[in-house]
Amino acid sequence: MSIARQHIWVGPETTTFATSCEACLARRDLWSVAMRSAHVEGTLRREADVGFTTCRRGHRIVVHRVGRRLAVVG
Repeated sequence: MSIARQHIWVGPETTTFATSCEACLARRDLWSVAMRSAHVEGTLRREADVGFTTCRRGHRIVVHRVGRRLAVVG
């Protein structure tokens, strides 16, 4: 199975996250190895809206921030 892009979504104030790599979990032929390498943890600066990380096996994961409030000018 090939997973071209993986995306996770974090809240407006979130700076740390933990998730599982879908590409690793899809590797049923190496299930025990995939389970150990599938866990991903990372950070996203508060001022950033998008970030990138990789799992231990090199699969790329895009991190998106949602629900950010825009500053009112005036």
